[in-house]
Amino acid sequence: MDVRQFAFLAGQPSAAVKNRESFLGMPKRGLAFLLANVMFWQPMWAQADGIVVANPNTSLDRAGNGVPIINIATPNGSGLSHNQFHDYNVGAQGVILNNGSAQTSNTQLAGHIIGNPNLKNSGSAQVILNEVISGNPSQLRGYTEVAGQSARVIVANPYGITCNGCGFINAPRVTLSTGKPVLDNGRLDRFQVDQGSVAIDGAGLNASNVDRFEIITRSAKINAQLQAQNLTIVAGRNDVNAQTLNATARADDGSAKPQLAIDSSALGGMYAGAIKLVGTEAGVGVKLDGKLIASGGDIQLDANGQLSLVDTSATGAVNVKAASLDARGPVYAGTALNVQT
Repeated sequence: MDVRQFAFLAGQPSAAVKNRESFLGMPKRGLAFLLANVMFWQPMWAQADGIVVANPNTSLDRAGNGVPIINIATPNGSGLSHNQFHDYNVGAQGVILNNGSAQTSNTQLAGHIIGNPNLKNSGSAQVILNEVISGNPSQLRGYTEVAGQSARVIVANPYGITCNGCGFINAPRVTLSTGKPVLDNGRLDRFQVDQGSVAIDGAGLNASNVDRFEIITRSAKINAQLQAQNLTIVAGRNDVNAQTLNATARADDGSAKPQLAIDSSALGGMYAGAIKLVGTEAGVGVKLDGKLIASGGDIQLDANGQLSLVDTSATGAVNVKAASLDARGPVYAGTALNVQT
């Protein structure tokens, strides 16, 4: 049992002194619900459900319904909470990133949870960076929820990330990257991408409630539906600005190039308000056999190799730049179609 529950309650006036309709500003019924939800929390672990913490400033709890809780590290002066892991995976039940600086936070995945003690003096984080420093790829099979104040969520794993039924709650901006995060004076400056692949498989990815969803990787494989509001994929061996996503190609180190920068199978459609796909490596193509639908804006496609399309539609413009183009199906543009080869 989480001893913080006892410490929290022991510091409060006794509820038995007199009959009252509320306690700590909460109705009795709400308090009873909170206590029922947290009474059976397990002890804080160094690992749980495929999550192994690598730095002492990050800790793990578990909600009453079994959902893992990550008490994120204290953010620095730039609002960045930098958390490192040997393993970082999300099961079907999901995971909660505890960004709550208040005594309690209400969550969709687990109801009320106790606030994060690491944030007691600092306040909540603006950016939550979860970096994997071992050689183990990440499997994201459920929802990641930010408890408390909303924050940008970044999962960085050079050895690969697979999403199969993943999604995000209370995170206005989400980035999945196989690049190494590079900090400058406490701020996340860029992603140094040398390797790795991000794959969308099986049950796909639902980021329709996320303002901006981004994939930054050496190569991307879209084998299931990806839904987003504003979707950006930057593929190639690059230094990618963490804010603007502008990519600068890194000098060729002789490493083997992927066959395709972005490979979308017939089952791997991308549906978003606006879509931007960029493949920067010379001679490495982009193959889009799945549907590419932008229902609220433009589609921008930039490939430093051959670009193949099957079914592309945008309510705005479709802007294409590629070394060569193979359009094997219809391309619909609501306002303008611009092609440069």
